[in-house]
Amino acid sequence: MREYTAKQIKELKANPYTLKVTKNKLYFTIKFKEDFWTSYQAGNAPRKILKDFGYNLEYFEQKQIDSLVQRIKHQALSGNGFTEGENRNKRIPMKATSEEDMSSPQSIERMQNELLYLRQEVEFLKKIIIANNSRKKK
Repeated sequence: MREYTAKQIKELKANPYTLKVTKNKLYFTIKFKEDFWTSYQAGNAPRKILKDFGYNLEYFEQKQIDSLVQRIKHQALSGNGFTEGENRNKRIPMKATSEEDMSSPQSIERMQNELLYLRQEVEFLKKIIIANNSRKKK
């Protein structure tokens, strides 16, 4: 695993999208993840997004970028919101508290993502049930 130099850590910490940097890990803010996901869904490449957000692409190996995309995608589709840092309990609440919050673009996008994820789960469960039923008939 690659380690960040003191100069790289200083530069990464200066970025407003960076939550925390250690010599081995870079933690992103929830705002970064939301903006990254929105831009990624709009069709932008992960490298372009990182560059647009002010990150030096030389600090990222392709494997890191692929892993970042997968983690953000998983969190976006989980229906639980994005996490920040190592503490898995720090989540954006999915329940909107007012009508204003419910009609916000972020809230609508989260609901759409959750709906898509739940539909995929239902289709998967249907396939399992069909496979079990066809096995029983034989």
